[in-house]
Amino acid sequence: MPKKMKNTQEQDYVTNKILAVFSLCLFGVMGLWYVNSLLRSNNFLIGLRIFSVMRWIGLALVIGSAAVMMMDQKNGRSSKRLFAGRNLLVASVLFTLLAFLLDRDPVRMIKLCYGLLPALAIYYLIYHSYQPEFFTVATDVGIGAALLIGIRMADGGLVGYAAAGLGILLAGARLLSTRRKLAGGKLPAGFGPHSYPVISVTAVLMAALVIAGALLGPASIFYLLCASAAYVFILAVYYTVKLM
Repeated sequence: MPKKMKNTQEQDYVTNKILAVFSLCLFGVMGLWYVNSLLRSNNFLIGLRIFSVMRWIGLALVIGSAAVMMMDQKNGRSSKRLFAGRNLLVASVLFTLLAFLLDRDPVRMIKLCYGLLPALAIYYLIYHSYQPEFFTVATDVGIGAALLIGIRMADGGLVGYAAAGLGILLAGARLLSTRRKLAGGKLPAGFGPHSYPVISVTAVLMAALVIAGALLGPASIFYLLCASAAYVFILAVYYTVKLM
């Protein structure tokens, strides 16, 4: 197969996967909105039943997708297909995990999924469309935001200090791993000459925001999340310009 045609097919495959992920996340948010409306009405038992049934549907999907993946390997079919067993298994596992969490705590998890599903789609787009350097930075911002949301959901306290400690450990691990990865003369593909300062500053900044959230309390979380969003937006503009 000509190399150009192969690249075109790979690009089409990645594009289709991105569209599929965005579509699934959109339908997921719409479905959660509908179930949430049931929970807030006289039909709340129906909403709870939907989450209970979703668990068993998810388990059935996991088993079925695992069988499809084994058949793909046995028959030598390419894994670079939209409905390949590997893709179906990943989607099924995520669906099942969210179904169990939603069934366990519907009110909190619905609110969390309103942000989690769009974030998942956006991260998938960043992973396939942007430089690995930006994906690394965006991941650190996402981890910091998740810790801040955890502080807010737990109303601070010991959970806040535990989140701050975890943020410091993760920032230290990122600094060490980045130094080892980017200390050599030849940088990995997708990393520029200013990668180490940008990644290091991001890790330290996210740790500082989590510490501030633990010290200032849940009332400050919204403003700290806005600061995180503004920071990653500025970086997104910068890396988008670099792609042009």
